[in-house]
Amino acid sequence: INAEYGEFQTYQHYFIQINLRMGKRKLKVTTPDVIPLDDNTAVPEPVDKGTKGTGVVYVGHIPKSFQEEEMRRFFEQFGNILKLRISRSKKSSESKGYAFILFENEEVARIVAKTMNDYILCGRLLKCQFIPKNRVHRDTFKGSNRVFKKIDWQARSKMQRNKVKTVEEQQQAVKRLLKAEKKRRRKITALGIDYQFPGYAAIAPKKSTKLTFSEEPDEEMETA
Repeated sequence: INAEYGEFQTYQHYFIQINLRMGKRKLKVTTPDVIPLDDNTAVPEPVDKGTKGTGVVYVGHIPKSFQEEEMRRFFEQFGNILKLRISRSKKSSESKGYAFILFENEEVARIVAKTMNDYILCGRLLKCQFIPKNRVHRDTFKGSNRVFKKIDWQARSKMQRNKVKTVEEQQQAVKRLLKAEKKRRRKITALGIDYQFPGYAAIAPKKSTKLTFSEEPDEEMETA
């Protein structure tokens, strides 16, 4: 590789440098859900030490119909499963197509990764690989013990917009509209355009200047 790509150690470094030299925007590096399996570097925050003797298997290309219950029953034929988590989208709750399984025995996990790799299931070619402990992030199985609940964001937004507003909320909404309208009028004037329109200011409710008195009689008048 060094002879083919010159000063670059790997072909990945070669293409990264080519992209930078061509002026392409560098992608933002974030913590991925899937740990790069072709890299031997250790994760800064590995899984808890209490899982000694266990093994973690990455399973990719999972069929959409292969949910937690079906997946657990299928892989329990190899050995006892301590934790299982399918990565899901927070917005749609749909499976992202990969999962992590924590087996009670490390040797069982290695057998599963070797046996089930390139196994055809429901028309999908599974990709399985054993992950060493020093490369498993401690949050890999976060939330694996509770059922993933789908949030209906559309219904929540509809309820939020249709709820009856209080007097204070209505006043705040009117203030925002009037402020935006003043800003729009200043922009029109700055452009040299003589245009007058009633806008929200003409229909906005104004504060009452009338004096109000309490309907309850004064205590002094009652005692008199």
